[in-house]
Amino acid sequence: MTDQRSFARTVSAFSLAVIASCALTFVVMLLAGSPAVQPQRVLDQDALARAVLNHVDSADFAKPPTIDDVICPASVPVEAGRAFECKVEGVGDGSKSGHAWVKVKVEDDQGGLSLG
Repeated sequence: MTDQRSFARTVSAFSLAVIASCALTFVVMLLAGSPAVQPQRVLDQDALARAVLNHVDSADFAKPPTIDDVICPASVPVEAGRAFECKVEGVGDGSKSGHAWVKVKVEDDQGGLSLG
């Protein structure tokens, strides 16, 4: 009977030690800024819109577009190789379309872009 209690206490103590070490590991990762816990980085919408606007050929527009005319996907993750399109919707006339599509590709994990 005493051996069973001793074994049960040993198993309980070992289980508590494992749980405590798991909790400690989680807290250390949280405080150290583990990538698994950090929020995903996304492109700055204003900077993206300005880059797209600077890339657009103003000859497609009767009146030069503004930053408010740029439509890009929201919350684009900063991941190298991710590609998407932005639309510039401005003012056109009979000879000018008033809109343009710009292909954007995230070049690196720092948010570098290539526009085409």
